[in-house]
Amino acid sequence: MPLAKIALIGSFRRPNYGRVQSALQVFGAAGLEVTSPSGAEIASGEQFVRFTTDLEHKTDAEIQTATLERIFSADAVYVVTGENGYVGRTTCYEIGRVLQRKQPLYFSAYPDDIPVHIGSSHVVTPEEFVLRFVRNREPLAWLFETGTGELFDGERRLAGCKQLVRNKEELRP
Repeated sequence: MPLAKIALIGSFRRPNYGRVQSALQVFGAAGLEVTSPSGAEIASGEQFVRFTTDLEHKTDAEIQTATLERIFSADAVYVVTGENGYVGRTTCYEIGRVLQRKQPLYFSAYPDDIPVHIGSSHVVTPEEFVLRFVRNREPLAWLFETGTGELFDGERRLAGCKQLVRNKEELRP
């Protein structure tokens, strides 16, 4: 199945939002549908960013649930890190949910505030992501799809995978 939809998560605070908007432009120019965020301007928020398109009467929890639905509808998730790898607590929560779903997850830089092993193949610029997964059609991969050792085995168990079928590179529930 070709890559068609991507969601961006990460540090959306004002000082970093330019990086998010740049990634949105790269992915949009490559023909990808971005399921989240819309690219709207930031309305408010330091701990939980709200956009001008968010309905004022909605709670942060309601907005987060709707956002997760859009994130989960994507073929892949791309994390835009902030200064020194910052992602923040909401993004840490989203990363955990995405990992449990075995959804392909890639990062603009190594995050510094989440204790998860991230292989170098999952740290790519937006341009490299487009080259690898859109133009060259490299298969997307879950963060713990390959790899050996207790760390990888443990993460696969936590995600409900009983075994790794190595010849097809598929995870079987």
